[in-house]
This record gives sequence, C-alpha cells and structure tokens, in this order.
Amino acid sequence: MPEKEWTIPFGDFALILRRVTVAGKVTSFAAVLIVSLDGKWQDITRYDTAHGFAHRDVLGRREGLRGKLIMPTLNYNHAFRYAIRDLKENANAYLADFLAH
Repeated sequence: MPEKEWTIPFGDFALILRRVTVAGKVTSFAAVLIVSLDGKWQDITRYDTAHGFAHRDVLGRREGLRGKLIMPTLNYNHAFRYAIRDLKENANAYLADFLAH
C-alpha cells in the first residue's frame, strides 16, 4: 500500500495532501486547505475519506466542524482530483466562509 504525503503552496494558502493507493487505485485520501492566520497555520476545509466515504468537512473559525458535504457518486480517484482542483479554485471563498463562522 503505497502512501504519499506532500504539500502544494500557492499564494497565501497551501494544500496538504495524503493518498494511499493499491494497484494504482486510491483507497483513501485527505486534501486539507490551510492558511496562516495570526502566525499559525489553520485548516480552513478538507476533503477526506474518513467514515468510509468521500466528503468535504465544512469548518468555521469559531464553530469548528459545521457539516459534511458528501460526494457519493465519485470514486476515490476522481474525488481526490476533484478535491485538489476545488480547493485551489475556491480557496478565497472557503477562507471567507471559514472566517464568517
């Protein structure tokens, strides 16, 4: 089971990525969007496969975990690629939502 973890910095943000594969298929993953606030890196939102399904955890600065957006129709390979693209494209909107809650 090859496991790979890496970071992709972009602008004021970074993605922390972790992927486990078996025979070339993703069996679990995490894609965490972080930003430096008040001198500390903080999670803004994350996609992962905890609980046995792909989903995005919606986080708030004051409220913590606000909900889960389930991705039921995507296999983990597609969900992982989608998560990376979505987090990069919507980082500013996710930060604004995080700060508002």
